[in-house]
Amino acid sequence: MQSAIILAGGRSSRMGQDKALLKLQGKTLLHRAVALVKAAGINQILISRNEPGFINDLYPGAGPLAGIQSALLHVNAKHCLVLPVDTPLLTADLLKLLLQHPCSCFADSPLPAVIPNTTEVKHWLSNQLQQKTPDRSIQQFLQSFGVVEIECPDQQALANTNTPDQWQHVIQLCGDHAKNLQYHQP
Repeated sequence: MQSAIILAGGRSSRMGQDKALLKLQGKTLLHRAVALVKAAGINQILISRNEPGFINDLYPGAGPLAGIQSALLHVNAKHCLVLPVDTPLLTADLLKLLLQHPCSCFADSPLPAVIPNTTEVKHWLSNQLQQKTPDRSIQQFLQSFGVVEIECPDQQALANTNTPDQWQHVIQLCGDHAKNLQYHQP
């Protein structure tokens, strides 16, 4: 069994609206992420999203490590793919490339990543999240467990959509027309 955690619980404060619900080519980013993970051959998909029906953070407001920590408690596999909902240009082939290693990410991009599902990892995450001044860096987390950094053959696939400008850039990369854009300026 292979498992994946989709991180879709951020505040989307820089975007001004929920990134998981943005639509690209008629599908929400959350729907696209689920379809992508399935296309990569993963059969256990967990969604970290602080809403009913999803996995909620045990440490609310503590960032992506809190989402990883909470969802990892439900993972059945020895390793787990973790990806953010806001990288819509990722491909199944790129995820499969990461899945070849027990702990991996692309060089210069801590997410998506494959992480080990061990007691040691769960303890490390809990310990960091309980500290008053934790190191909540995903990069530091990955380095603590011997991450293998892989060169990404398609840097554009790692394009992140945290702001309206980044979102517009992704739409242009997809060849989407502005009339299909589901983002409305606040």
